[in-house]
Amino acid sequence: MRIHLAIKVMTAAIALASIGTGCTALQLIRGGDDNPITFAEGELQSTESASFEDLEIACRAAIDILGYDESDTLREEGHIRWQAQTAGGDPVEIHLTMASRGRIMLRIRIGMIGDEARSRLVLEEIHRSLAGNTATGG
Repeated sequence: MRIHLAIKVMTAAIALASIGTGCTALQLIRGGDDNPITFAEGELQSTESASFEDLEIACRAAIDILGYDESDTLREEGHIRWQAQTAGGDPVEIHLTMASRGRIMLRIRIGMIGDEARSRLVLEEIHRSLAGNTATGG
C-alpha cells in the first residue's frame, strides 16, 4: 500500500513541476489560433472579437454578477481599466485595450500575484454576458 501511495505522490509532484508556476505562460486555445487565452505573470490575457462597447457592457456585468465592489474606473481613448475588490478583499483589475478594428485585448488580474482560476471565472462571465447580448440583440 505504501508503495502505491508513494508512486501517486511522486506522479503528482512530477505533474505539478511540469505545469510550472503562475509566472510560466500557459496557453489554451479557444476556437482556433485567432483567439488565444494566456495566463502569464499573474495575468489572464485574451484577444476578443467583439465591439469595444459590447465588451465594456460585458465586463461591467461580470463585475456586478460576481459581486465585486468596484472602486475605480479609468477611461481613455481606446482603453478602460476597472479596479474592484472581491468579497475577501483581493484586488481585481480588468483592462480593455483597442488592439485593432474589431480586436480588443482583455486583461484580467485577481489578487496581488494573480489567481488563474478566479481570472478564468471572470472571463467566463464576460463571455456569458457577450453571448446574452448577442442573443438579445443588444
